[in-house]
Amino acid sequence: MIRNFMIIALRNMLRNKAYSLINIIGLSVGVACCLLLGLYIQDEISYDQHHKDKQNLYRVTSTLSQNGEEKIPMVTTSAPILWGIKDEIPEFETVTRLVNPPGVALNLISYDDKQFYEPNGYMADSTLFNIFTYDFIEGNSKKALTEPNSIVITDELAKKIFAHEPALNKILNVDQGGSKADYKITGVIKAQRNSHIQANFFVSLNSNSGWGDFLKRPSVADEWGGQNFMLSYVKLKDGHDTKDVVAKMNKVFMKHGAEDLKALGYAKTLNLERITDIHLYSSAGGKTPSITYIYIIASIAGFILVIACINFMNLSTAKATKRASEVGLRKTLGAYRSSLITQFLGEALVIVFIAILISIVIVQLSLPAFNTFTGKTIGLTSVNMIGIVLSLLCITVVTGLVAGSYPAFYLSSFQPASVLKGKSTLQAGNSILRRSLVVFQFVIAITLVCGMIIIGKQLKYIQEKNLGFNAEHRIVLPLRTNTAQSHIASLGNELKKIPGVKNFTATNYIPGSEIFTDLHIYAQGGNMENAIHFRRNPVEPNYLDVLDLKIIAGRNFYENRSTDLEKNIIVNREAAKQLGFKPETIIGEPLYFEWQGEKTEFKVIGVMEDYHQVSLKEAISPILFFIPTEAAYDYMIVSLEANHMKENIGTLESTWKAVNQDTPFEYSFLDDNIMKQYQQDQKTAGLITTFTIIAMIISCLGLYGLSTYMAERRFKEIGVRKVLGASVQQIVAMMSGEFVRLVLLAFVIAVPLSWFFINKWLEGFKYKTSADPFVFILAGSAALFIALLTISFESIRAASGNPVNALRNE
Repeated sequence: MIRNFMIIALRNMLRNKAYSLINIIGLSVGVACCLLLGLYIQDEISYDQHHKDKQNLYRVTSTLSQNGEEKIPMVTTSAPILWGIKDEIPEFETVTRLVNPPGVALNLISYDDKQFYEPNGYMADSTLFNIFTYDFIEGNSKKALTEPNSIVITDELAKKIFAHEPALNKILNVDQGGSKADYKITGVIKAQRNSHIQANFFVSLNSNSGWGDFLKRPSVADEWGGQNFMLSYVKLKDGHDTKDVVAKMNKVFMKHGAEDLKALGYAKTLNLERITDIHLYSSAGGKTPSITYIYIIASIAGFILVIACINFMNLSTAKATKRASEVGLRKTLGAYRSSLITQFLGEALVIVFIAILISIVIVQLSLPAFNTFTGKTIGLTSVNMIGIVLSLLCITVVTGLVAGSYPAFYLSSFQPASVLKGKSTLQAGNSILRRSLVVFQFVIAITLVCGMIIIGKQLKYIQEKNLGFNAEHRIVLPLRTNTAQSHIASLGNELKKIPGVKNFTATNYIPGSEIFTDLHIYAQGGNMENAIHFRRNPVEPNYLDVLDLKIIAGRNFYENRSTDLEKNIIVNREAAKQLGFKPETIIGEPLYFEWQGEKTEFKVIGVMEDYHQVSLKEAISPILFFIPTEAAYDYMIVSLEANHMKENIGTLESTWKAVNQDTPFEYSFLDDNIMKQYQQDQKTAGLITTFTIIAMIISCLGLYGLSTYMAERRFKEIGVRKVLGASVQQIVAMMSGEFVRLVLLAFVIAVPLSWFFINKWLEGFKYKTSADPFVFILAGSAALFIALLTISFESIRAASGNPVNALRNE
């Protein structure tokens, strides 16, 4: 029977080559796209799933509030909290802490004559590997971080430094933005990229240098309210209730930290975030939760598959009319209805199976480009093969049954006598179904096009919006070592000699990066309980000039930096507003900060216009600039002439190497750094654009098939109309009119759906473009134009034919 199905299916495919080709191409491309996006989603949801006892692992988060107003939750806590409350909460089994040193994007690693920068270097408690599961290639997980100045590196980093030699017990010199120190390699782990902790190495938190010394200071080690930069994790015992645990945590925390919080003038609550939820659901730091993109991508995958299946079903039902006589003849010769149903369903399954095989080939060929596009390393492996096979089997059965069900059940119900006399047609029911499917198909396509347009519009808005400063032709030079920081003056003197250098300055936090240092400040007559949360950035006196930041009241810093040291500050417009002042009236006003019984006074000398320090997903917050006593900064910003940029950068490099011989030269463009904040959005926009275009192409394939079928069915009618004087334009309009009406109906349905989903996505941005009517008109016009273009080709060919060929048998 199966052999018979295959033979009949192949004969029908060969007899109707155009329809078969459209069916197979549309379905195979649709399934391939669905598989690619499915692999992407599978990779995304696999984050942190490899940890043992993952259901008991949590990250401790903090939420600051002031005057009852809740702030955005932080993923970090103060240093002493976790170990300080551990013994008083019986549900805690193990705890550990991590620090990715704030402001240290790259770590300088030296070994023998090798010297290079490495990102993602963490400091960790010795209990790290008791909570998180890592595969140790060398060393012992139980003892790896117990000794001071120990380091555990990934196999990728070990290969980079030692090639294929053993790494255990060798000494690396590491500079994590402070003093250099030697670390003994006590372990090599397999790199784990599907983790929210993207670490290339871990050093022991109890190390006696650099950040290790900083963490031992009483102002950090004993601070329960401030200094919130520590990542804290806990493994709970089985049978826990997280709500009860959180309540106990906050009760114990307040017992220890109430005085510190009172001194700072704000409240802080702790919470637990499940490890497996971090990558998908966390919105910390203005990040759009990955689950939002997964929903979008999953919807697109589903839509593409549905569109492909609709094409398959549409063309199957359209061609069913030509098989009515075959059904009548088979029934006359004794075929049962059940055997006819089985035959039609079997034929559909054979065609789907062929399309599935082709889709696997497409996926395998497309994966390298797809991985480059998405920045992933997805592959068809034994790990995901079972899921892929089951998915393909499900797609084959469901698509085959759904697409073949209508012709199978409807055709098999014909009375043979009526069919053979030509008294039975499929026009009514078949036409309604086809029209409904075409409308549904274009509702999906128009919705996707609307989403594609608005995402592109939002990204363009981000790129073109005035951020309040000038980032063009500004080069950022990181000062990652103590040597580089101590040579700022020497480097500055050399930069002045370079003709292409217009100006330069220095700071700790460049635009596009979060300012980690903060203070709670209040105006005269207030207190710490109603203080305003400020971000505090040390800068050189000419910082505002180099970035073209506008002073709207008061003055800028004097060029002689000693005049305005520490206490004289410049604030932004938002800071003045939150303190209850206009920019003009806050000039000269004293502002206060209290800490551990000491009161510090600041004087406002200037107000600058608001600018976007971080991404447009976050609201502008109060910021103050000050001149530090010691000119030791993390970054220099150099303004270059636009002409001869390559040569100017080459001169910068040679100048750097002459001044900082032990620190490798590196640079980046400030505007590129700012756009990196939107990398995830750009990748998603690229995915949506690519697969929306594919969805539209698949829709048009089906539309082309249907228009071809319509031209064939109305072949004689067109001949009669031409003989009676109808022009080519009239015939094309007649044949296109039905499809145009269907696309217009789809547009009416798609607009409210698109508007709803677009506005939900835009809620993730504090500063955003608008979903104006032009977006929907453009999407509808594009869909209509493409549909007309698709239909017109076959309509014009049919209308241009010789009517004699259509009427010669009449």
